[in-house]
Amino acid sequence: MDRLQSILITAICGLLISSPALAVKRGAYLGASVGGATTDVSERGNSFDDTDTAWKVFAGYHFLQFFAVEGSYRNLGKLSGNNFSVEPTGWDVAGLAGIPLGPVYLFGKLGVIAWDTDISAGASFDGTDYEAGIGASVDLFKVQLRAEVEYLDVLDGAVMYTVGGAWRF
Repeated sequence: MDRLQSILITAICGLLISSPALAVKRGAYLGASVGGATTDVSERGNSFDDTDTAWKVFAGYHFLQFFAVEGSYRNLGKLSGNNFSVEPTGWDVAGLAGIPLGPVYLFGKLGVIAWDTDISAGASFDGTDYEAGIGASVDLFKVQLRAEVEYLDVLDGAVMYTVGGAWRF
């Protein structure tokens, strides 16, 4: 049993030591994600929350293994309620901080979003607010697969959940 324990301890130590080598490498990346967004809207005496297909395209740069900066353009879909519909979109920039756990990279993000929404009644609203999120990614050679959940302070709040991929340069 002592020999089995030694082999197991050696294997675990090897995995822990090699996990930084398997994690995200420095450099640029470009990608896209698709999923859904749930947005709360309270305008003109009407309030509703709705979910629609959402997507984003993004680009970023990993300065260090544990830190990246990322920018994106996102579309939260067409959301409709009682008497009107809204179509929120936005440009954002965020910092990502993460930790590698073997081949998986867990990260959090915090940033700002400049958003605009057209309302079917002909009005338009815009603003600059914060965003926060969590996610996980796996690098397979030059392809990064990722899943995220983000809170965007757009209108009365939006939650965007996506899966996607990126090409690492």
